[in-house]
Amino acid sequence: MKRLLATLLLPPSLGVAFSSALAVVGTSPVGAASQSHAMVQAKTWHGKVTKINETMGTSESFSMKVGAANYVVHYDAMTRFEMGSKRNSKVGAPVTVTGTLKRMTICAMRLSA
Repeated sequence: MKRLLATLLLPPSLGVAFSSALAVVGTSPVGAASQSHAMVQAKTWHGKVTKINETMGTSESFSMKVGAANYVVHYDAMTRFEMGSKRNSKVGAPVTVTGTLKRMTICAMRLSA
């Protein structure tokens, strides 16, 4: 009797579970999170330091002018200095920043001051 119930009820329940799993997979694109992260690419800006901002915990920042645009550059201990150091960051100093841009804020990966 138990075998008969199992053979009658088990296949439909597996079909419902399989179709609901397909519905969940079908609604979200495969690898959507990794695609959006991979689309962010590093870019390089060349400009001059216009203002040294206050240190906020372990993150430091300064403002820089590139052409007519003003950006705020954030960097921390993980940022690599190719030339110079954070002591070389003075108002009016030329600077090269490589990082990612979000609105008008650059998260620096490499700095050359």
